[in-house]
Amino acid sequence: MTNTTESSGPELANILASLRKDYKSLSARIRALQHSITCEYEGVSLRLHYPSFRGTESTIHDLTESVFLYLTPFALSRLEIAEVDSLYGKLTADEFRLKTVRLQQKAVRLFKLAQKATNRNGEAGELLLYLLTEWVLGAPQILAKMALKTNSQMAVHGPDGVHVRFDPATQQLHFLCGESKIYSDLGKGVAAAITSIEEALDEEKLKFELELVERNIALTALGEEAKAALIRYLDPFEEESNQRVTVTTCFIAFDFDAYAKVKGLKPSEVEAAFEKAAHQQLSELASRVANSLKKAGLENHSIEFFFFPLPSVAGFRDLFQDKIGWSVPADGGGQPSGTTGENG
Repeated sequence: MTNTTESSGPELANILASLRKDYKSLSARIRALQHSITCEYEGVSLRLHYPSFRGTESTIHDLTESVFLYLTPFALSRLEIAEVDSLYGKLTADEFRLKTVRLQQKAVRLFKLAQKATNRNGEAGELLLYLLTEWVLGAPQILAKMALKTNSQMAVHGPDGVHVRFDPATQQLHFLCGESKIYSDLGKGVAAAITSIEEALDEEKLKFELELVERNIALTALGEEAKAALIRYLDPFEEESNQRVTVTTCFIAFDFDAYAKVKGLKPSEVEAAFEKAAHQQLSELASRVANSLKKAGLENHSIEFFFFPLPSVAGFRDLFQDKIGWSVPADGGGQPSGTTGENG
């Protein structure tokens, strides 16, 4: 078969670049720890992000309000959103506003339905992982799976969205699938994440994810040439498929006691003191993560870790659940607050 990778690569790179959004405004809400800490395994990246401070307090409420606004592109397909966007300027301002409000309402409804269908409890982990994957890794979500997960006729598990990015240097397409864990205890969060990653890398599960994208390629709102270029990287009979790399993105939120410790400092000292504690925590994590990956046989897999310390994961969960109108069943529903994780 003719090697068409060189011609497909630049084409796909341009296509994916056009899908990337500007997330600069999120930098006011989410800070990134600058560091040089590495995992001993080449394909593993360690990142730590945290909510910004106002004085001595973490701006958790502002973070909740902000990430909620991105629920629509996370939960709904690009096709559905593009159809509404195409009406801009063709409708009156009031008519167009109603269309966009209805999209947001549908996104919230689908998010809650999908969480219940997969026995989770309305947490924001997947949404934050979606944003960090698009923003930090520059990998747009190509397929939102929320609507598919709420379809009783279709058994859909695994990540809630599939992201892709193209590396011009290697001519490789990175196929990114996410895992999200929210645990009060960091050690338990890491252990649960490693277990989920190991399970997600089962060949049959990966094959299912690829086939799901191919079957639902129309939902990407890509043009015919763009869809064909992407499909070539998913088709085992095409040379481009040899240049596809599976990457796991992993979001781990956890309780971090440094928030309580910095409250006694002057506001001007807070962020530096917090980052010092965060740097120490990440440094300790590097060896723990490496040991866990080696034990699981994952040392050669590409993994992008996003650690996200919080004053209280239970408090953050409650804020987000209130924002989306989550109702907890009389028996408590879902899983115990502050102790569980979620698969993103």
